[in-house]
Amino acid sequence: MPSVFIGRCHSYDEEEVERGVREAVLALGGIGRFVRPGQRVLIKPNLLLFKPPETAINTHPAVVRAVATLVQEAGARAVIADSPGGGTGFNAAALRRLYRITGMDEVARTTGAGLNLDCEALEVPFPEGGTVRRLDVMRPAAAADTIINLPKLKTHGLLRFTGAVKNLFGLVPGRIKLGYHTKLRDTERFSGMLLDIVLWARPVLTIMDAIVAMEGEGPSAGRPRQLGLLIAGEDATAVDLAALDIIRLDPQTVPTVRVAVHRGLTTGRSADLEVVGLPLAEARVADFDVPMTGSPEVLLTPPGIRRWLEQQFVARPRASDRCTGCGICAQNCPVEAISLRSGHAYMDLRRCIRCYCCHELCPQHAIELRRSALARLLARV
Repeated sequence: MPSVFIGRCHSYDEEEVERGVREAVLALGGIGRFVRPGQRVLIKPNLLLFKPPETAINTHPAVVRAVATLVQEAGARAVIADSPGGGTGFNAAALRRLYRITGMDEVARTTGAGLNLDCEALEVPFPEGGTVRRLDVMRPAAAADTIINLPKLKTHGLLRFTGAVKNLFGLVPGRIKLGYHTKLRDTERFSGMLLDIVLWARPVLTIMDAIVAMEGEGPSAGRPRQLGLLIAGEDATAVDLAALDIIRLDPQTVPTVRVAVHRGLTTGRSADLEVVGLPLAEARVADFDVPMTGSPEVLLTPPGIRRWLEQQFVARPRASDRCTGCGICAQNCPVEAISLRSGHAYMDLRRCIRCYCCHELCPQHAIELRRSALARLLARV
């Protein structure tokens, strides 16, 4: 039975976060259980966009700082690394800018942790994969002795929820991610690939930043939501299950959990978790706003009707008046379904594969996900 720690942490005050992280790690056995002296430890936060901490898009630097401090105290070498989305490319200059805006450079200065600038991609075999047998990963991930996973609790337009499992997709370098979206258009197969990355990476510890989460149209255009929690565990799927219980989202409507259940990696039931710290019942929140994609009503219908209903629920991306014509959505569309017309993004819905990379990566949050009248009616009901 996987153990998950849940603890209160009301703000990003550095001392409060450090106390919360130390409490979480101690409850799970102490940092020496996960990190040994001399190891090179890759710390993987969620650094999706070039946005400051207060936007709640990225893992907060206070959480990264607390974990890096523990790693360094254990006599290991901490290296902070991620491959962000966006059209700026995966190169040293882009990473330096990312670290500066997200507060990671300050974390490095105060803790002595390193900041990864190695942008080389490696293709690694993974014959045990359930969906893919070879993976493209950044070289520092393959070179690390161990990985610590620091996701952010957020909603997601494609998968409904992004947390511990989805965060490790950032180990895939730069625009190579687009190839995975192109090849794995079905959400179940895409989720299977995400689980393969987790199984390859084998993070020894996951600590989820749920102090300020994101609800609504996440993972970048949603609204910050104060939860005041840290969620930690050894098993990434177990951490996600605890988070889903807290926000009252049925795990069977989240593709990564469904695939994990099918593979026998989890029961998919939060009742099977061994929860230490704050009980789940005391951590739950009401009215957490999540996208409609994958609603249980759709999943329980017969296959023929289900396909029609899914078409009604699938949102269609559209550029709003906030669009500045920057072209990042067009640069990052895996199937080149977006063009610029008179300085405005235009989506060819006949070619669109509904991966929502445009929505996820738009720096102006100008991409709206429009749902059918039937889907809006069912949501109100």
